[in-house]
This record gives sequence, C-alpha cells and structure tokens, in this order.
Amino acid sequence: MFWSKDDIVERLSKIPRTLEDISIDIFEGVPPANDLVYKTDLSKEHCIDATSGCRNPQTNISVEQVSIEKELMYPYIDGSASGEFAIPSEQYRFMLPYEILGYNIRKEYRIIQPEELKTKFPIAYNQLMEAKQNSETGKQNLDSADCYRLEDESFLQYIKTPKIIVTSNYRLRASYDVKGKHVFSEGIGVVLGDPTLYHYITAVLNSSIARALPEIWNRENMQSKNQLNSRMLKRFPIEFPKKQITETLISTICRYLIYLNRQKQTARDYSIPGYQKLIDFYRRIADLLILDTYITNDLDPKFLEILAENITASGEEFEYSDDINLLIGLQEIKKNILESASFRECRFNSEFTNILATLKNNGAW
Repeated sequence: MFWSKDDIVERLSKIPRTLEDISIDIFEGVPPANDLVYKTDLSKEHCIDATSGCRNPQTNISVEQVSIEKELMYPYIDGSASGEFAIPSEQYRFMLPYEILGYNIRKEYRIIQPEELKTKFPIAYNQLMEAKQNSETGKQNLDSADCYRLEDESFLQYIKTPKIIVTSNYRLRASYDVKGKHVFSEGIGVVLGDPTLYHYITAVLNSSIARALPEIWNRENMQSKNQLNSRMLKRFPIEFPKKQITETLISTICRYLIYLNRQKQTARDYSIPGYQKLIDFYRRIADLLILDTYITNDLDPKFLEILAENITASGEEFEYSDDINLLIGLQEIKKNILESASFRECRFNSEFTNILATLKNNGAW
C-alpha cells in the first residue's frame, strides 16, 4: 500500500487516546513577556558563580550584572536553546522570588514578601528594587510582593517535578527534565500520570510521527500563528505497542539518545567522531519501532529479537553518566546489530520507506 499524506493523517487522527489522557497536566512555562526577567549568564565570558543580567522587556532597561543568591536561581531554557531528548547545556539561570513547598507532584508555593526578601536575600531584593525604580512607574520601593509577582504563576506548581519540556522550532523537540528544576519559556511542560512512561513518550514526541501533527491541527482549526500551545499538544495521539518488548526497546533507545545528546553537547569544544552517526542510527531504529506501533504493525519478528538481544539498559540512570566507556558500548551494540547473521535475513516492508519519506518530505506538508 502507498501511504499518502492524507492516509497518514487520517490514521493518526482516528487514534482515540491523546497526550492529555495520560497526563496530569500540560502547561505553558514562564511568560516570555513577564515584567521582570532575571537571567544569569553562565557562558565563558562571565563569572560562572552567578553574574546576573536583569532586563525589563517593556522598557528595555539593562541592569548592572551582580551576584544573586543561589537559593532563588533555577536553570533556564527558552525556545532558542531547545533540546532534543536531553535538556540543553545550562547557559542561563532564572530568579524566582518564591518558596517552593512540599514534595508532591503538584507543589504549593508562596511568594517571598519584600521584608523577608530584604533580610534573607538582600542582593535579589536590591536588584528588584533597582529594576522597579527604572520602570515606567518610577517607584522608589517595593511596597508589596505584587511589584515582582509573575504574571502567570501556574507553572510554579511543577518546579522540582519530573516533566517533558517540548518546544517547536520548525518541528517538535522534546527533552526529559528528570529533576524538574528547569524554568522554561516558549515551550510546553508535560507531567505524566505514569512516571514509567517518560522515556517512551519523549521518544514518540521526537519521532517522525510528530511531523504529521501540524496537519492535524490545521484540519481541526487548532493552529495558532505557528506557535505551540498546550491545547495543541494535548491533541497529540498516543498509541502503545502491542508487545511490551517494543515499548521497552523504545524507552531504552530514548535513554541511549539522552546520553548521546548530553555527550554531544559537552563535546562541542573538542572533536570526538561518531556522535552524530550513532545518534542517527538509534533514531532510525526508534522511528521504525514507533511507525510500526502507530501505523503498520508488521515488523519482522526477527528484527525485534535482534534488538532485544542487544539493546539493554546498563544501569540505573546511566544516561546521566559522563563515562566515555558507555559511548564505546553503544558503538559496539550498533556493530553487533548490523553484523548479526539474522539481521541480513530480516525483511523490511517497503511501506516503512514510503511512510518515512512522506513524513520527512517538508514539501508534502
């Protein structure tokens, strides 16, 4: 069967389960136009400790760089530094004059009042004061916490809660924030009901299947100026493999890709060959497994057996290790798969090539 764009979109549109159905919440991050944005630059040109740039987007006022108490600072990413599988390397931090309370999935929080802020966090207080004085109001003091309250505080309830952060720059990019400590803007946070699904869902959101989503949005009149919002992402169709081994393989490959993308980020300053080829190899396997789950359901059982024999998890949270031996191990796994005698006997339906080509041909969409 030849799969056209319409065939693929129709098949995906009919999947009844959506990302919203398996999520506790899907939400926007910190408003990018918040009155007071505090970002700490961690690039090499600045002190790594905590030099902070404060800017009021409405008045375009730049404030002198100073150190801000680390208790109020959180890793920060925006759409320009979106990651794929792995959270991008930290370049900025974001100041939150709030106390995050409790250890539940959905946290409580309280804004720190001016007098307490002045006593416990004087540097942060002074920066907020200076920004306020330079604002259009020209007030000389912080008479209430409303002077620096975020326009939308709802994302604060998921600080320190594991989540997937999804951005859209030409296509979806999903990264797994395992500690949940990142503040993000120009993106969507996804908190799942079942924490064991984070790797599988991250892989699906990064797969070729996601390329069909804009067409579904258009057909259902959900597109919003090409800017991703929570309502659009909630519509993402979710299908699970009929065989548990397939879901395990996809989840494990996601962990491989988290490790490889993390190592690729840290290797920018020096050359280590093979990262991108290895990333592409495991992405292609994940794509095959996900396409089979969503559309074809006729992958050669021999292929699954070969993958199951070789693709295994080497330890708890190995993907966050910096051990270079893991890279060598992933290269060896690739070699073992390709050189397996049974692999040469595997039959791949021509539908896979057709579907991938249709999904990846931007001109078709």
